[in-house]
Amino acid sequence: MDYRENVKRLVLGLLGALLGLIGLGLLGGGGVLLSLFGTDGEADIPIGQVSGDAVRAVVVTDFQISSSTALPVDETWFDLRLEVTGEQPLFMGVADKPDSLQYLQGVPYELVTGIDSSSDSMDSTTIPGDRVPPDPGAETIWTDQQTGRQASVAWPVSNSDKTLVVMNRDASKGVAADISVIATVTWVGPLAVGMLIAGVVLVGLAILLLVLAFRAGGTAPPSSQPPMASAYTR
Repeated sequence: MDYRENVKRLVLGLLGALLGLIGLGLLGGGGVLLSLFGTDGEADIPIGQVSGDAVRAVVVTDFQISSSTALPVDETWFDLRLEVTGEQPLFMGVADKPDSLQYLQGVPYELVTGIDSSSDSMDSTTIPGDRVPPDPGAETIWTDQQTGRQASVAWPVSNSDKTLVVMNRDASKGVAADISVIATVTWVGPLAVGMLIAGVVLVGLAILLLVLAFRAGGTAPPSSQPPMASAYTR
């Protein structure tokens, strides 16, 4: 093998290895994003359960999103929605803290001031009262509201002056609901698919280049010596 063949084999091998590493990185990154957000760009993060047997509402204030699931994007890129599910038809609404506390004045409710889903714990205080609140759906204080056994509302990112109020739809006592955060980044799904496709293409090219590098060194150069004349004797 002459010098040029050695250089060719080395260049093909290095290029193939480099493309292979880049391709594997794209496959890994795309797979992580796809497992977290799916093709629709939504990540569903369970937060915890809020409940109160003798109260007519659960109020979550100073809400902090805490999850053991690491998200590889900045939280300001999210469109956030809070989702509640329960066995009874529920009302959920988002309002400014002063407005929601004014609406619930004299009403027994559970005040939740911190939720930590990674340790499955929360800080809550029962606020006593004996007043029955008016129909929450008829109030005008909510920036977003919804009813049902599964309901969701928009939650503003990094706004500590907002509160989430969860009640039974008929404002009866005994509230129980599971809260999840739905973080949507619309462009993550297409990005993840694109990374997977690019990763497959680069890995394929890397394999091709490595095969070419192997073959470049596998062919023996032709001999430059003339064939030896066979001996002839009488």
